[in-house]
Amino acid sequence: MAFRRWRLTWLGLVAGVLAVGAGQAAAQAPFAPVPGAEKWDKVKSAQQVPLEQLPPSVRDGVKVTLERPTLFTNGPAESFGCKPAVYYWFLDHPDRAVIAWRRLGAKCVNITDRGAGRFGWSDENGSEIIWDTVLRGQNLRVWYATGKVRPGPLLPLVPVKACVILRHNEGRDERGAPIIQHQADMFIHTDSAAVAIVSRLLGPSAPRMAEQCVTQMQTFFAGLAWYLERHPERAELLLTDTAPPARTQPGVAGN
Repeated sequence: MAFRRWRLTWLGLVAGVLAVGAGQAAAQAPFAPVPGAEKWDKVKSAQQVPLEQLPPSVRDGVKVTLERPTLFTNGPAESFGCKPAVYYWFLDHPDRAVIAWRRLGAKCVNITDRGAGRFGWSDENGSEIIWDTVLRGQNLRVWYATGKVRPGPLLPLVPVKACVILRHNEGRDERGAPIIQHQADMFIHTDSAAVAIVSRLLGPSAPRMAEQCVTQMQTFFAGLAWYLERHPERAELLLTDTAPPARTQPGVAGN
């Protein structure tokens, strides 16, 4: 069980998934399925990303990752109640979300703010992943991650690129309260030598585990926004003196 969790965490780090434990708040959150939602294939998903609008410094890397993924998977289409501004704030501040989850008792990896909208993770074995938001649209967000990870004891560092495409929409429930609907797709690209290592390590379970990682990532952001909607009195405890600002205007981000 410990090794399985470790493998799941490795895939999660490649994708920018931050939470290892979901915590009590996420376990209680009523993530309802979105009626009529479908899982997109990798071609349709990749077509969402306007490459010409991305920063030149990441355009080629994103293009390769989307066009030649080693692994592709989807998360579930979910609907949940929250204040949209809080949800967007956590999307922009995953390091602050880690702190909030830990204060709720969840086990999370350590995320650091690298400045200029970048975030990163590293460990004592030489693994390091850095990601940032390369596109921030009205209903679409794209994260791009690069780095190297050590997928197992005594194994070499594996170079990876990853894109996570998050679709999100605002709506209202039957009572008129605000809700968010979201769904994420994940693309992972690595070289042929790394493919052999990962295939040997994960085998046929890789797609299923990758889907679990994307689901966990969605819960990481949605669970906190949902929890604070129902327990606003705990905002100061979870966020200290940092309050979510108004929603960021859509646009391209990155350098």
